Amino acid sequence: MSNLKEIADGYIGYTEGPNNDTEFGKWFGLNNQPWCAMAASKILHEAGVLAQYSSKKKGHASCDEWLKHLAKSNQLVPIGQAQRGDLVFFQFDDDAQPDHVGIVQYHNTAFKYVNVWEGNTSSGKAGSQSNGDGFYLKKRKYDTIMAVARPKGAK
Repeated sequence: MSNLKEIADGYIGYTEGPNNDTEFGKWFGLNNQPWCAMAASKILHEAGVLAQYSSKKKGHASCDEWLKHLAKSNQLVPIGQAQRGDLVFFQFDDDAQPDHVGIVQYHNTAFKYVNVWEGNTSSGKAGSQSNGDGFYLKKRKYDTIMAVARPKGAK
């Protein structure tokens, strides 16, 4: 996972075209759709570690499906134990479904936040956090986190 940071950092600032047109959606074969999970899948694929997170060749396009797979595979860990490379699922509304997913870049346990590489989010605090226009490094407090999942074999 040593090249994960380099790969993810290389996408920071990437923005979608009209109607969710992205290289992530094209790669996944499901363009013009919400793409946060496809972005995480592609980055993990490029880093050569996607199989540790999913039994599917290209990962997942749905946050809900991916979180259910990881829960069933006993890969969930407490929020306070998040570390680089973990997937983090967010809840921004009041339903019981995950709204968004990203990859942990850094975890600050003292101030209870994680920095997360995220696709399909807005660049700042304004705009949609779960259906934005680009790929950014975001600082997220614990109260937005629904679940954290660790790749198989990671400690």
